[in-house]
Parts: sequence; C-alpha cells; structure tokens
Amino acid sequence: MAAPTILRDIPVFKGLTDEQLATVAAVLKPVKARAGKVIIREGDSAGSLYILTSGSVGTSRRMGLAAQGPDEPQKHKVLVHLSAPQFFGEMGLLTDLERSASVTADVDCELLEFKREDFERLAAGDAALGYSLSRNIAVVLAERLRRTDLDMVKLTTALSLALGNR
Repeated sequence: MAAPTILRDIPVFKGLTDEQLATVAAVLKPVKARAGKVIIREGDSAGSLYILTSGSVGTSRRMGLAAQGPDEPQKHKVLVHLSAPQFFGEMGLLTDLERSASVTADVDCELLEFKREDFERLAAGDAALGYSLSRNIAVVLAERLRRTDLDMVKLTTALSLALGNR
C-alpha cells in the first residue's frame, strides 16, 4: 500500500481528506520501470493514471504523417520531461480512448498505478471522492488545454510570419 502522504502534493488528489487519501493509496499498484522502458505507448488503449514517485520520464509523440520506408524507424518528438513527484495518464481514468503520447522512463523509476476500475469502484462507494477526483482531473485538463491553445497561437503566428502572411 502506498503512503497517503505521497498523494497529498499531487494536484489530482487536492482537497481529499486523509481518510480518502488512505482509501486511494490502498488500491494503488507499485510499478518499477527501468531506464528506457516504455510505460505508456502512444495509440494503446488507456486505463490507468500513473504517479511518478521517483525518477524522471520523457513524453513523446510520433512525428509527421508522411509515409516512411519499411526500414526507416519511426521518428518521435520529445514534448516534455517530468520528474517526481508528478503524474501522467489522467485521461485513462475517464476514458479508454487511445493514449495521445508515449511515456518512457529516462532513468530507473518507481510509480504507482491507479487503474480505472479501482477509480470507478471508489467513486461509486464515495460520491464526494469521485466528484473531487473528477473535478481535479478536469482542472488539470483545462490547464493543459489552455497551454496548448497558447502554443498553437504562437506556432500559427510564427508560420504565418515565415510564409510572409502578415
């Protein structure tokens, strides 16, 4: 069982009571990932949130839509590096849509896996816990969407200037 104190500083668990944190901690599964191990693969079905308790990971996406030769390796763009304590894969608690990026261990890592079926069971048993977790995930996703929107404006502006469209 994970210590509830590990969860206290993770934004997804903000506002949970000590009892609720202990309830969540009781269902988390410890996972170890050696350096270079793919923890989440882009395109796979989602089903878990991961809490990085030690180490660091890199998040990457496949690049381009152009056809590649059969012997040419897939190109990836590293988007961000995350260091513990951190979390990722939160959409996996809410949907089984494909993972939008790959997450690979930069160094040996320790993680806690929070599976969707455990989330749903806990939320069904404690509506306040389910609401708090869902709301916190929504806040995180809204913040990330806002940053993505700002990045998109910067990129389209730069592209427009580069093409001479002022």
